[in-house]
Amino acid sequence: MPNSLNSTQDNKKAKGFSVRRILPIVILAAVIAAVYASGVGDYVSFAALSENLDMLQSFVAENTVVALLVLVLFYAVGTAVSLPAMGIVSIASGVIFGLWLGFFGVLMGATLGATAIFLIVRTSLGDALRTKVGPWLGKFESGFQKDAFNYLLALRLVPVFPFWVLNIAPALLGVRLKSYVAATALGIIPGTFVFVWVGKGAAETIRLGNKVDATELLFQPHVIGPLVGLALLSLIPVILRKIRGGRSVGTPINGES
Repeated sequence: MPNSLNSTQDNKKAKGFSVRRILPIVILAAVIAAVYASGVGDYVSFAALSENLDMLQSFVAENTVVALLVLVLFYAVGTAVSLPAMGIVSIASGVIFGLWLGFFGVLMGATLGATAIFLIVRTSLGDALRTKVGPWLGKFESGFQKDAFNYLLALRLVPVFPFWVLNIAPALLGVRLKSYVAATALGIIPGTFVFVWVGKGAAETIRLGNKVDATELLFQPHVIGPLVGLALLSLIPVILRKIRGGRSVGTPINGES
């Protein structure tokens, strides 16, 4: 009888644990379905931005806090569901909010969205996903084991891998939440700043609407500065190799494991 009772209790505990594990992934799946079914991506374009720019800027001027919260929430959800148009949203944030408010909103939203995916993967998928993608994770395992913070920071600074990959891999390799959040927030600062800066400089050009397409936009004089900054980001791997004395990206800067 005691063994039977213990077995029943274990089954209930396992069932409860299973529900807690599966709930986040179910919520994420529902959010992804809702976002893509809504067709919101079709409205994220330079054409739509130019048509509504005056209205959006007026709303931000009159409701700055609410507008900023909406930006953070929208960017967090877009990041979590890997909405393809987030680069345009970053530029649009500079157009609508200006450089510093836009930068803050995008940085906070991207960090929150990335953290949400990290927690969902660690909680709901964990061992099952790690088993299926084991060989793929091998590319990152050594670096994260030696120095998770510096390794992830370097990978965020140099966007060699898709953003979503760097949300998932650390969760499967046991990176601590504190290290993950700090490295993510710091690592996306340069890229975020440049994209929002592009929007800030291109505000008047985008206001022209269909007279200037996205390609022409990139060659406007007031966008050259941000683009130079973006180009300089590509030099970061060289700088990191110099600092590390030719060691691999996965090797800790301070040489500690």
